[in-house]
Amino acid sequence: MAKVSSQDSAELTEAYAKLSEVYMRMSHTLSGKRAPAARDPNKPKRPMTGYLIFMQDKFQELKREHPNTPPKEIVTLGAQAWQTMDEDKRRPFMAQAEALQTKYQGDMAKYESQLGSADHAPAAEEEAPKKKAKKAMPASEQPPASEQPAVSEQPPVVKTKEKKSKTAAAEGGDAAATPKKKKKSKDAKPPSE
Repeated sequence: MAKVSSQDSAELTEAYAKLSEVYMRMSHTLSGKRAPAARDPNKPKRPMTGYLIFMQDKFQELKREHPNTPPKEIVTLGAQAWQTMDEDKRRPFMAQAEALQTKYQGDMAKYESQLGSADHAPAAEEEAPKKKAKKAMPASEQPPASEQPAVSEQPPVVKTKEKKSKTAAAEGGDAAATPKKKKKSKDAKPPSE
């Protein structure tokens, strides 16, 4: 086996990284899935809610109580516990969530001030594709009024084909001549005599 020099190794590593990046981009377009959005690593993460803080504490406890239960069912048990919990018992989790939210808002204000002016808008706004507005045809290109189609006040009438019932089609008769059975509804009252 031939030895590879350190320069060749560096070039190969760089080429591999580029090919991997291209492959990842292409695999998302070929599969029809969107490529994951690029996230700014300096942007603060959103804080947990009171429910998530509760579940973080409660999950391990429920896992110990129900060792053979799948995680999905443990989460369901935790959600039921949260729903039945009194407001007094929820208050510490909600207070902790509010403190995290306040810290997050301060961090976001600091982050946005570091970004600078509007030319450094957040990535989420830049990535959103903008729809092109339909432009009205300039008056010079519009045909004269005599050549434009007339606009009627009545909506156009759409003709539909009449459907034949299965029995009428089999007999060769008309669907309108065949009596239809009425379906009984649960709320229907019996006919009064």
